[in-house]
Amino acid sequence: MDQQLADYFFKEASKAFAFVVNEYSFATPQFLVNERINFAFAIFMGRNLALEFILDERENDITCKVARVIGGKKTTHYAVDENGVRVREALSSLLERRGVRECLFTRVKGLDLREQIKVTLNDFAQMLRKHGQEILRDSPEIL
Repeated sequence: MDQQLADYFFKEASKAFAFVVNEYSFATPQFLVNERINFAFAIFMGRNLALEFILDERENDITCKVARVIGGKKTTHYAVDENGVRVREALSSLLERRGVRECLFTRVKGLDLREQIKVTLNDFAQMLRKHGQEILRDSPEIL
């Protein structure tokens, strides 16, 4: 993983989502890099939910997942737990499943990855502010 790119991603995520720390109950972000799969993570933990912002360097993809927090730890399950209960979902999918029908993302085709990061993180911030009040309130009912 390009460490400078990962650091840039974390810095931009920290700025774009400072409001979840300052205005809501989320902790300052944790920064993780998984060299094996070339992913960087900025993770904001609440009591019931975590917001995971993920940079996939290989695919030039930026995503946001909402994950359940159980016993103070973010779930290790990918989507559902051993009982088939949803414990993690992409923010955009979660909002669409709950009835949001508007276009949620800005076109980033043709932009370099650093610009894509800024634009896409801003899109996620707008999604949370406009449609994610339950998530921002750290509600365990969202998943």
